[in-house]
Amino acid sequence: MTGGDGRKMDQFRLARPEAQLLGPIGAKAISYALAVGEANAAMGRICAAPTAGSSGVLPGVFFALAEECSIEEEELIYALLTAGCIGEVIASRATLAGAEGGCQAECGSAAAMAAGAVTDLLGGTPDQVGQAVAISLKNLLGLVCDPVAGLVEVPCIKRNAGAALIALGAAQMALAGICSVIPVDEVIDAMGIVGKQLPACLRETAEGGLAVTPTGRELAAKICPA
Repeated sequence: MTGGDGRKMDQFRLARPEAQLLGPIGAKAISYALAVGEANAAMGRICAAPTAGSSGVLPGVFFALAEECSIEEEELIYALLTAGCIGEVIASRATLAGAEGGCQAECGSAAAMAAGAVTDLLGGTPDQVGQAVAISLKNLLGLVCDPVAGLVEVPCIKRNAGAALIALGAAQMALAGICSVIPVDEVIDAMGIVGKQLPACLRETAEGGLAVTPTGRELAAKICPA
């Protein structure tokens, strides 16, 4: 159900520079996030950060930023440590699993990790890191996990691209001094509660949401005939 979108986005970026609505960082983040998700769907080797289904967000943001802002590898390594610590906090207070908390727990957590890490990478304070985490997670609160045919392809891969952009936007707001009205720990706790409130059909079972649309059912029947 997928393949080639990352390349298509990159070719468009190079061919139509005047049509880049999101600037070079945003365009590259989309391209790389899509490409990692497609590699995962093709059984390629990826890093589940924090999960396979959300594996495109961090590399999408990091590689785009590194290329456009001339960030050294060692700086990215420290940023990954920040991202990992954020993921640990989310995992301890809520969940990272789509089967337990919906896609808010996967792409939402990945966006939060990327947003906080980028904020730290660009000189933000610890408080601003927390603000970036809260802002990004709030923007994906309640997102369901509804993979068509039960595969981590549709709509998962394009959600990675969207989450990467949310991460960049959250980091930008936090660095500008914009704060989340709800404290970061409370946002994480709310995500955990919302995840438990989601019905099972919206938690990675492919029994709700986009998975049960007419097209979703048709694709599932073609891929997994009874």
